[in-house]
Amino acid sequence: MTMSSTGHRLTNAKRYSVLACAILVSACSGSDTRRQANQDFEYLNQPIKPDLVIAEGLDTPLYTQRYDVPELVEGTENRPLGAAVDVRSPVQILALSPLVRVEEGSENVTIWFNSRSAQDDVSSQVWSLLANFLADKKVAIAKLDETNHVLETDWLINEETFDEFKEESEYELKQRYKFTLLTAASKRTVGLQVDLIEHEERLEGTKVDNELSKGDRRRFAVKMLNLLSIYYEVDRIEGNNKETAEQKASKLKIDFVDQQNPVITLNIPFDDAWKLMPMVLGKVGMTVQDEDKLAATMLVSFDEQPDYFWADNKVTPVTLEEDDYRIQVGEIKGHTSIAFFTEKKQPLSAEVMSQLFISLKDAAATLRAEKAANDEKAASEK
Repeated sequence: MTMSSTGHRLTNAKRYSVLACAILVSACSGSDTRRQANQDFEYLNQPIKPDLVIAEGLDTPLYTQRYDVPELVEGTENRPLGAAVDVRSPVQILALSPLVRVEEGSENVTIWFNSRSAQDDVSSQVWSLLANFLADKKVAIAKLDETNHVLETDWLINEETFDEFKEESEYELKQRYKFTLLTAASKRTVGLQVDLIEHEERLEGTKVDNELSKGDRRRFAVKMLNLLSIYYEVDRIEGNNKETAEQKASKLKIDFVDQQNPVITLNIPFDDAWKLMPMVLGKVGMTVQDEDKLAATMLVSFDEQPDYFWADNKVTPVTLEEDDYRIQVGEIKGHTSIAFFTEKKQPLSAEVMSQLFISLKDAAATLRAEKAANDEKAASEK
């Protein structure tokens, strides 16, 4: 066996182990109602027996302290008892990548990222990782506070159908999260802390009055951070593999050149991206009005579209004002960057760009599917 084939097998083994973690984490990321033991709690009603009284003239028997219940430490007197005890397995933060370190013993849910080299801007890399992770789940950025390094998400919605005793129940879980970027003494290391800030549950369309405990909020935060950690490691493994030109072209990413004004990048050269862009833009309701390839700019107009337009194109609807927009196209090391501006040359905010990016990813996926179908049809006709 050659070294290359051995490395390929190891890479595949690691990919499969990471994907297995993703399945396990995803499976437990929905509603988990089995929090309570299914036995009675009669032990809570047991009276405290008095100390044994030794009659005068008798010897005191030997005692062992082996089975004595220890005294509660200070601050734990009001811990839950009986039905209030959460019997679910504890959740643990995963550190799948050698570039990720878990912060142990902290009340907050935090992991630390290390940059690959001293030249990397690790803060921008983590923001880009987070934005792409959210876009994969079709969740836009609701608020980005550059000063305090805080990002709040829009609603993350999970819908499930429970089938119990031949009766189906529709369940919806809606959540919003806050991610905070933490600085360290080393410029090559940044931390990412996650907190659950809003939570709603609905069963058959009716809101469930379920107040989360501090432990529940931590469980959800850990699961969210684990999904991000899995996404990061899968992306890192795939990035090290050789890809075809078509596979590279199909990958759109959002990158934070700075924290305020992200750009969309395509892993293809400028000329190829220039030809592709009008087709992608058309799928999101944008029409190219003017273009200057020498200056690498396009003027596009956006028109609101009916619901069937988005359904036919399988694209998440774009939330933009009907107006003209300018696009600046750049090229760095064979990759193409796309920045959006208003007609007055003001860059679109990170919040708007994250939503637009989700729609553009959908549009690119639709174009790939259409091309694959046409290629298959042409091959069958030969």
